[in-house]
Amino acid sequence: MTAVQKRRYGLLAALLLTLFATWWVAGEDEEQASALAQPTAGSRRAAPAAVSTAVTAKAQVATSNQPAAAALDWTPVARQPWAETKDAQFAAWAPPPPPPPPPAAKGPAVVAPPVAPAFPYQLIGRLVDGGQAQGFLSGPNRSLAVKAGDVVDGQWRIDQVSEQGLKLTWLPAQLTQTIAFRPAS
Repeated sequence: MTAVQKRRYGLLAALLLTLFATWWVAGEDEEQASALAQPTAGSRRAAPAAVSTAVTAKAQVATSNQPAAAALDWTPVARQPWAETKDAQFAAWAPPPPPPPPPAAKGPAVVAPPVAPAFPYQLIGRLVDGGQAQGFLSGPNRSLAVKAGDVVDGQWRIDQVSEQGLKLTWLPAQLTQTIAFRPAS
């Protein structure tokens, strides 16, 4: 017998057991089942004053003509509407107020000098051919061979390729920067 067949027989047995339990519960004595659903007189809460007089009058009429189980009146109890909420009740749910703005500086504001961003390439080598030096750059998307006067990514101009590294100019602010070779380890 395969695992699939065992599972099918197990599911069939569970289905038959469920059907038998349903048939057995449905066949119970109606009187016994209705006794379980009857309310008790002591569990009723007190009705509001306006409704309680009408209910007690109905209950007195019912008790004189019917047995005790039928004397209970299950008519809906009149309720007062909910009280309006105040905004203060929701204060705990409101986000905190934003912090106050910083105090205004007295006198002229001091502006920091512009700083060139980090060069997006790494200097990986240098080649001197026919008196002209070339630098080799490695970036996240491509590698380049550059010489003095070349512009990289429209923002960096190569000023000099030397034994120590590259001298660059960041064109938007005309700031110079030097990229040195990594020391050999």
